[in-house]
Amino acid sequence: MRLKTFTAPTMTEAMALVKEHMGSDAIIVSTQDIPGSGVRLTAALDHDPDFDINDDGTHAPALQEQLDAAEEALTRHNFPERLRIRLCDLMARETAAASAQQLLAGALDEIFDFSPLPEKNTPRALAFVGPPGSGKTLAVAKTAARAVMKKRKVAVITTDYKRAGGMAQLSAFTRILSIDLVQAKSADELKARFGEIREADMILIDTASCNPYLESEIGTLCEFLSTIPNETILVNPAGIDADESADIANAFADGGATRLMISRLDVAARLGGALYGADSGNLSLCNVSMTAQVADGLTALSPLALAKLLIPSHRAKTAKPSFSEVMK
Repeated sequence: MRLKTFTAPTMTEAMALVKEHMGSDAIIVSTQDIPGSGVRLTAALDHDPDFDINDDGTHAPALQEQLDAAEEALTRHNFPERLRIRLCDLMARETAAASAQQLLAGALDEIFDFSPLPEKNTPRALAFVGPPGSGKTLAVAKTAARAVMKKRKVAVITTDYKRAGGMAQLSAFTRILSIDLVQAKSADELKARFGEIREADMILIDTASCNPYLESEIGTLCEFLSTIPNETILVNPAGIDADESADIANAFADGGATRLMISRLDVAARLGGALYGADSGNLSLCNVSMTAQVADGLTALSPLALAKLLIPSHRAKTAKPSFSEVMK
């Protein structure tokens, strides 16, 4: 019997993932509500151990082609050897898959936790953290735009008062969206501002950039965020060195981050480094930012959505999938 776990914002979406990955014969073993994130289902499926396996124990040609395509994609995305081998070992255990994307999706699901940002009302602030230039402010703007389009009342707090132009950029976004923007220059001020806007359906915090190699800056960030109920999201860009990404993820995980959002996919072609960071820091993968346009929003990550990003369909191997392709 094969067991798999699926996480999605709603029960309907989770059931769709079960059907997509395991077919209509899958049996739901357990369900779990995840506060602020959705639901998690565990499904079971009986497999014919002889299906798609040759008499000598090797994989049938169709499955071997899928394995080769998936492994090639991991190499192309500069996955560190340790993570690539773990994924390949998991894929090699499979007896059948509808496509290379689904084969890879199953392995990704075994290694990573997927927990997209909540779209409903949440009592805790969502605090976006990261190193300089990671794309925090744009991530805040996109999250706010998505909530506004769903008729949510949104408020934004910024603690980024030192960076030149930081306040002006966020102010322009919030003005267009007609939502409140307040500034906090100290931990006590953050606590006070949060109390003033607590009735909002969703409160977003754009924090000041932190150098992950300076414990003093991580400490200041922790001091700020410890004053209010929040969930901390690390914004980490695609295309960076794997070891650098791991250092960043570990530093911010020590500072309280629980999820990782991958940014700057519009200007980067390789995801191995960012994903290695999530694995190293034990951070849940939530969303990706695929364009620089605020209105285009964020793509929620699932095992299959991530596999589609890693293995483009029906196009040149170096081509990146579009927003609509990943969302299918």
